[in-house]
Amino acid sequence: MKKIFALIISAAMLFSLASCSKTNKTESSALAKETGSEADAGGNADAGKNNAGADAVVLLPGVLHQFDKDADGGPVIRGITLKGNRIGSSEFNEKDPGVNGIRCVFELNEWVEFYPETNGTGSLWIYVYKHADDAKVYTEMGFTEEDTKVLATCTLEKPEEAGDQWGAFYLNPDYADPGVYDIVFVKDGKAVAVMEARFFAEESLGDKSDDDLRAMMKDF
Repeated sequence: MKKIFALIISAAMLFSLASCSKTNKTESSALAKETGSEADAGGNADAGKNNAGADAVVLLPGVLHQFDKDADGGPVIRGITLKGNRIGSSEFNEKDPGVNGIRCVFELNEWVEFYPETNGTGSLWIYVYKHADDAKVYTEMGFTEEDTKVLATCTLEKPEEAGDQWGAFYLNPDYADPGVYDIVFVKDGKAVAVMEARFFAEESLGDKSDDDLRAMMKDF
């Protein structure tokens, strides 16, 4: 009799524990839906990441992104022309300054020359980094030539003769690999604009026509 009574009590306890577990799981799932928690809801761990970069600055080939586009008086750099000294005809290199269609393919060891249209006076600085997926990172950092991530720098100063270059840099293949880089324009220690450019192996584009180069600019 005692054994039967004990079995009945044990069964009741097991039923109670099962009922409690089910209730806790239901409450936990409801709480997860209300709070967005993924730990108990069994949700996609990446679900919250889809919006994380919604306001990211994603660069496009040959396009100048102006961080100060809406500033009073307009952006520091209204437009720019980039030229190289190795590939492309003079027509390919002589495009009028703008914010779209800027030359953005070069070879390593090729001089990249700058011809900006600026809004203001004083010098501008160029810092070159490996490409960042979110260029907004440049609005939150300081700039120094001692930064080990800087692969090239140069100063842009208005030349005495109209039409002359403001400055130039090249990427040395001894410490820079072929790939995509960000060219950051800095004024008074603050990034005012950025664009991306692709650098190819030295002497690898010599047989490319202007049309080939334009297609490469669109494709990378």
